[in-house]
Amino acid sequence: MSIQRIIEIPLEDIQSPNYESNLERYGDDSNSCICCGKRIKNYPKCKFIHLLTSGNIVSYSGDDIEDSQGFFPIGNNCAKKLVIQFVF
Repeated sequence: MSIQRIIEIPLEDIQSPNYESNLERYGDDSNSCICCGKRIKNYPKCKFIHLLTSGNIVSYSGDDIEDSQGFFPIGNNCAKKLVIQFVF
C-alpha cells in the first residue's frame, strides 16, 4: 500500500495576468478556462483542476478532501504549463 502525497499550489500563481480582461471579452461561462478566462472549444472532453476553498489547486482527484470546491475546466494550453499531477 502506498501513501499519496497531496500537493497544493495557489491558483493565483498560475492564472494569466489577462484573466480578467479575457473574462470581459469572452464572458464568464461554465466552459471558461479557470487559468486564462478564454472559452474552451472542446469543453466536454477538456481537462480539469481540483480547487479548494483556500484558493489552491490540489494534486488529488478524490472528492473526499476537506474544503473542496470541486473541479474546474482548464484549456489545453494552460494544462500544458502545469505539472501532470494537477490535471485530471
